Amino acid sequence: MRTQYVSTLELDEARLAKDLEQALTFKFSEAYSNYLIGGPWKSAMLWATGGDEGDGLLTNYQYDRRPTFTEYGQQLPYVQEIITSVANTARLTFVRLAVFSRSVIVPHRDYIELAEIPEDSRSAHRLHIPLATHEDCYFSEDNVVYRMRAGEVWHFDASQIHSVASFSGEPRIHLIFDFADRPEDGPILAIPDEGDGTIDAGRIVHRPPLPDAERSSLALLSQVLTMDTFNEVFSIVVKTHFRRDGGAGFVWDTMIDLARGSADPAVLTHATELRQYFTLDRPSGSGQA
Repeated sequence: MRTQYVSTLELDEARLAKDLEQALTFKFSEAYSNYLIGGPWKSAMLWATGGDEGDGLLTNYQYDRRPTFTEYGQQLPYVQEIITSVANTARLTFVRLAVFSRSVIVPHRDYIELAEIPEDSRSAHRLHIPLATHEDCYFSEDNVVYRMRAGEVWHFDASQIHSVASFSGEPRIHLIFDFADRPEDGPILAIPDEGDGTIDAGRIVHRPPLPDAERSSLALLSQVLTMDTFNEVFSIVVKTHFRRDGGAGFVWDTMIDLARGSADPAVLTHATELRQYFTLDRPSGSGQA
């Protein structure tokens, strides 16, 4: 299902604050932090197969066990209410409480490392509910940059290449739901879908076109791009994508072009392998921090 707004929940801020304070006692996983520059991406498993908190890597759970609340999930009564009121738990595979700040997530596709998991058990559909966010936090997909607001419920097409950025040290806290592709068990939502099947125009961030002068300045980064500076240059390119419209495929195309101009041939090999890993193919079990 394509990324689209679904509905807005009226959050009970006092009860939510109490749950988030309790969550501070959790030992958060840093799995998938290799997707970030500036990271880490921290997550706590609230609902999982067998109620196992596990290590946060979706490939490392026993899919023949019935999903239920984990010990962490049982400590958050208000968040439990949100989960069971919004989601069809017959199809719900995982719910994570995810936190990050002042970082960028490189353009990538999710789920492509789950091919070895039985099709009727593996995660195939995703919802996001921001519990705490801010104006300097953005998503992008298909060269569309947009914001999700606190309390909103979103279908999120994780199979499409997407990216995220936070330009603030203020934590962004989301509930991330995953569902199995079992339509015979009913729709994934337990609430009415109030959206129109699109990213609402009011959530889209309209960026100015990337000026030729800035594009030329970015091209000069190839002169300083080495294996030592790769992440810093990559971060600049991703951040530029969220501030300027450089066109479809801007981030990966720019990084490959810069890598071709680097004096170190290892940089082009590295950039090509990264694009393959994040957007096309990666082995089961990958994603360790």
